[in-house]
Amino acid sequence: MAFGTFVSNPSVFSVLQKIRSLFTANEKLKWIGIFAFAFCTSLLEMITALVIVVFAQIINQPETGQRYLQKLGFSGQVSPSRVVFMMAIACGLIYLVKNIIAGIEVVYQNFTIQKMHYQFKNKLLHRYAAADYEFYLTRNSALGLNVIGMDAEQMFSHGIIYMASILSESAVFLFLVGVIIYMNPSLALAVFCIGGLLSLIITKVLLPHFYRFGQRFQESALHSNQALLQFFHGFKEIVLLGKREAFIDAYRFHSRKKARVQAIQKAVDSLPRMVIEVLFVGLFVATIAVLCLENESPTQMIGILGGYLYVGFRLMPGLNRVINHLNAFKAAIPSIERIYDEYHSIGGCENYADIPDFTFNESITFNDVDFTYNSSEKNALSAINLTIQKGQCIGIVGETGSGKSTMVDLLLGLLKPKAGTILVDGQYPVCSYQWHRHIGYVPQSIYLTDDTIAANIAFGVPADSIDETQLQAAIDAAQLRKFVDQLPMGTQTMTGERGVRLSGGERQRIAIARALYRNPDVLVFDEATSALDNETEARLMETIHAVSQNRTVIMIAHRLTTLKDCDRIVKMNGGVLKEVEQLG
Repeated sequence: MAFGTFVSNPSVFSVLQKIRSLFTANEKLKWIGIFAFAFCTSLLEMITALVIVVFAQIINQPETGQRYLQKLGFSGQVSPSRVVFMMAIACGLIYLVKNIIAGIEVVYQNFTIQKMHYQFKNKLLHRYAAADYEFYLTRNSALGLNVIGMDAEQMFSHGIIYMASILSESAVFLFLVGVIIYMNPSLALAVFCIGGLLSLIITKVLLPHFYRFGQRFQESALHSNQALLQFFHGFKEIVLLGKREAFIDAYRFHSRKKARVQAIQKAVDSLPRMVIEVLFVGLFVATIAVLCLENESPTQMIGILGGYLYVGFRLMPGLNRVINHLNAFKAAIPSIERIYDEYHSIGGCENYADIPDFTFNESITFNDVDFTYNSSEKNALSAINLTIQKGQCIGIVGETGSGKSTMVDLLLGLLKPKAGTILVDGQYPVCSYQWHRHIGYVPQSIYLTDDTIAANIAFGVPADSIDETQLQAAIDAAQLRKFVDQLPMGTQTMTGERGVRLSGGERQRIAIARALYRNPDVLVFDEATSALDNETEARLMETIHAVSQNRTVIMIAHRLTTLKDCDRIVKMNGGVLKEVEQLG
């Protein structure tokens, strides 16, 4: 769903069907448990209401208690005070049991749904992780952040939890309306008519507005998060260009829009409570009037009014919760729809093969490889044929847009050819997990986490699982030893977010150490020195050539001088392999 485009208002039932499709078979079984608890607590609410009606009658007319006891099988006479005492004990026990089961229901419901929430977010993140690399090339990173962070929260906290509460409260409502029917059918008819009118108003007037509120909230939340990410990621340039206020204004605009929508939602949320209170008092007065017109004596009215008061005081907050939760659910529908669309759009197929017997002993071969990005109609690569022997050092050179990086992304198995094949040893596709384990990759712009040097070199390995021998070997090979040894905390020194506390050369050496930590067969340098000055580049190239011994190396560069020690140089132009120059 494109932002800024408001689609037709979907029904609650169609959205529930979408939610259902996201659950596993085991999670659907847990919903049966939620239904069962809702039924039990509703049944107990009905029994409690009936017992209170009987108790009110017995307090007013103790002799009626004797008739109820006889119906239950008690023989003999029981004093009125003893009847009242027994009825009071029965009311207390029933109310206690009802609330214990209701408490268990709340705990079970919340723990079950929160577990589903946690598991679903992890499942969604796994689907993102399995997505094709090309999937991310045309997407804003704030979108995925919003889907897992905000939309998933909305779906469970304002969608599923509230729907479970609506289910429980609706069941209670139906059972207690049954009590009213038993006590006074004409009163029940009035409740049904007023309830139906209220439901019609909510369905036709309130809910569509809450759906649109949800769309606007979703849109403003995405853009405000995007503005924040841009502000923090580009802070250096923002300061130097004097654009602080421009980025703050962008965030202010969307956050103000978000706050306005939330204010309207909260204000509208409070209206049903006021309406329900007025209706309840009105119905109470109308009930007394009806009973009086039917010539009911005040004594006879006590039992009915006692039951009515209990039912009313139980239904009034429950009905208010149902309306508020239904409004919140409708507002969460845009998030649910986006999660549904994202979940199915990124879950088409597995992008990487699992080949346990994968080996690399001979060569990597491009066979008539064509590639076109989904966002373009023009070929990024056309008819690429190239064989790289194991142990060779290959340089790839060309102007910007010539297809160098695309060719390397295909070799890495991140992208899949639209035509042709890329095979290792003539049989294994490069789009496999095992091929990735053979590769050490050094990009032009390295991503460093706000963590220690050791954590950034081992990258993704828990701190207590880092192999110290491999770590030190990678530091020595990347010629980081002198730099690390002069730091007070050594490898435990924090690099800062994106490595802001390090120089460009130091960041690149950490990238090389990261690539070497797993001792790979293949090293790929994707313009790893292009952002460095000549002196730093020269020193780093010495390191690169030192670590390239006995490995297959692929290097991308703009300058031929950077590739002077390669065995062969591949020249790219306009996505076509123009020349292969033999140097070694």
